[in-house]
Amino acid sequence: MLSSNPTSHFLTLKNRPVVANSGETKAGSLKLHYWEWAGHQPTVLFCHAASFHGRCYDPIINNALHGHHVIALDFRGHGRSQQHPPPYRFPWFGEDVLHFIETLNLSSRNLIGIGHSVGGYALTYAAAIAQQRLFHSLLLIDPVIIPRSIYEHENIDKSTTDYVLRRKNQWSSVEDMISQLEKRGTFSKWPKDVLRNYCIYALDNNCKLTCSPEGEASIYQSGVHPDTNIYPLIEQSKHIHDIPIQIARILPGESVLVLDQSPTAPDLVKYFRKGKDLLLESSKHLFPMEQPNIAIKLVKDFIRENQ
Repeated sequence: MLSSNPTSHFLTLKNRPVVANSGETKAGSLKLHYWEWAGHQPTVLFCHAASFHGRCYDPIINNALHGHHVIALDFRGHGRSQQHPPPYRFPWFGEDVLHFIETLNLSSRNLIGIGHSVGGYALTYAAAIAQQRLFHSLLLIDPVIIPRSIYEHENIDKSTTDYVLRRKNQWSSVEDMISQLEKRGTFSKWPKDVLRNYCIYALDNNCKLTCSPEGEASIYQSGVHPDTNIYPLIEQSKHIHDIPIQIARILPGESVLVLDQSPTAPDLVKYFRKGKDLLLESSKHLFPMEQPNIAIKLVKDFIRENQ
């Protein structure tokens, strides 16, 4: 079952860090876009992975969350949200999520967060810095919350993101993008409806990627920067430890920047008082795209346990 015709909305956040064309970061207005599926409580806030957007998860939303009120956010620089020159920093995504929730006045009693990859980090960051409990519960799908030692030493070679800068940025049409990606690498493993949705909403009106290769590379580089270290925020948080948090991760590997392997710290669960850890041994980081049926079951089980 594909899209149930969610509605499109824009929301402006005030006093957010925005990078100007000059490269200078200033406080300003940030226009975010989100998709909304009408339905009953609880509200489910879905946050996507880097270079993706809110419509990449339609099969999961429409099957596992059918009838629920669902909001799928486009992060800054993604989908229909405001773009700016890089860098795009991990903490900004988390702060944006917090301001977004506060602006919409979403109640923690009826708010469930589901985040994949960077989306999992952003939800956790928002919950950690909030001045009150932000969520009823959280599902973190292979979140980019890396081992603490990597943040503290930042010992990853930034050249490992050079492949991102070689991505094709300009396409002649959506169909051109689909026809080329369906033969290429991990995209060839995606169901056709998932790939089509990704391509449709990843391009602007001029068939250019909304998340540019330079922007995507800056996100990956920020992911291992010491300023992204979320562990002190979790430890100091007054409210995140009241939130039941389910971590669903794949097998770890030698590099946190290889998408076949998990970036998630294997011991992440120990930092959450109400944390649970689930290891998916036969999946890869992008399994919500490659194996949506696994993600659908995961979300269904989580919602059933956290009604």
